[in-house]
Amino acid sequence: MLYSIVRPIATLGIRIFYRKIYLSNVQHIPRNKPVILAANHPTGFMEPCILACHLDRPLYYLVRGDFFKKPLYRSLLQSLHMLPVYRVKDGGLSVVKNNYETFDNCYNALRENKTMMILAEGSAEHEKRLRPLKKGTGRVALGTLERYPDLEDVYIVPVGVNYTYAEFPRSEVMIDFGEPISARKFLSTYKQNQNQAINDLTDELSKRMAERIVIIEHKSDEQLTEYLLQMDRTKRPIPVFPIVGHQREPLEAEKRIANAVNALPEDNKTDLLNKTKTYFKQLHKIGVNDAVLLQGKKNPLLSGLLLLIGLPIFVIGFLLNALPIVIANALMQKRVRRPEFKAPVLWAISLGTYLIWWLLWLILLLIFTPLIGLLWLIIMPILGYAAILYIEYYKKVRQQLKLNKLNKKQYQELSDLREQIINSFTAQTSNNQ
Repeated sequence: MLYSIVRPIATLGIRIFYRKIYLSNVQHIPRNKPVILAANHPTGFMEPCILACHLDRPLYYLVRGDFFKKPLYRSLLQSLHMLPVYRVKDGGLSVVKNNYETFDNCYNALRENKTMMILAEGSAEHEKRLRPLKKGTGRVALGTLERYPDLEDVYIVPVGVNYTYAEFPRSEVMIDFGEPISARKFLSTYKQNQNQAINDLTDELSKRMAERIVIIEHKSDEQLTEYLLQMDRTKRPIPVFPIVGHQREPLEAEKRIANAVNALPEDNKTDLLNKTKTYFKQLHKIGVNDAVLLQGKKNPLLSGLLLLIGLPIFVIGFLLNALPIVIANALMQKRVRRPEFKAPVLWAISLGTYLIWWLLWLILLLIFTPLIGLLWLIIMPILGYAAILYIEYYKKVRQQLKLNKLNKKQYQELSDLREQIINSFTAQTSNNQ
């Protein structure tokens, strides 16, 4: 019941937290079948939250067992469809034995045609690459077929989760679903050699997941790739609505850039990195981003008029909604060190503090003005979201004004440098194909 209550609230929070969410090839997930969604794990816990809120079925997850130590936490997490998985580093071999119960719960869930999600890398790491997969996905899938031999199959759907900037709010998420892998194909091998079958299934899963993930093969190439990705994103402006889309093109574009950088000779990478560093350093110095430069100089009158018209809405929305966000950000900055947990913790605390804040206002208004209190149910968060959009637009206009201050020579030099980078990268990529 708690899952059903939390889900719509979390959905609203996620759609405000992220600028755009792309869910491509969702049709690959079988219906009314035992399904495991096997995904990579770039953040602390946003991947399962996003999918739980945007797929047309309840999800069941495996979560670190140390979160279940206290009875209250255990009860809450189980109500949210979470199952504990215990690791040696969380308490030695003695706690790992508790996984037998978890595996039994997984087998039973799949027998009932439920959909499970397993973060197949086993731990969170904020990087654009796929790490070696743990064997738990294969063990659960093949163990279910062994336990229930009359079961038709267990389908493992490879899922690639990609973020433009995983540690920041108002970024983009690109999630792609691959065609399901039949666990039964590996069952005959499993009956003869369990380890071999699990390894074969894990290798196949890893290959399929890698096809749906932006992969920067070497850490030394991350800065160059991120620079080029920023410049490529400029070509595809993001409309405000709809927030959720189903196009795969943004992911394909990101993968093309990363794959092209992976294939470049080292000398070419060094030359491009030097040029992009110079370009972005100059942009930073004058206070503009690549998108504003590409749009060129514009008359600020219309933008200024729109800001003036929207100012009262912004002020009201900001004053009514800012406090819980400020509190959440302060708590996150104080308590979170790992980048993988910054965005998830900020989202979770923001959602909790905002809900409390919103309910307090609602109760107060219902006591004194019931009709206005009911209207408040919708108006307050809308004004808050409008304030977020206003701030983003204000920042863009401010950068536009800074760009307008450049003289003709400065503007042309920056534009020429950008064109040189694009042409050089395009030529080098063509040569390597």
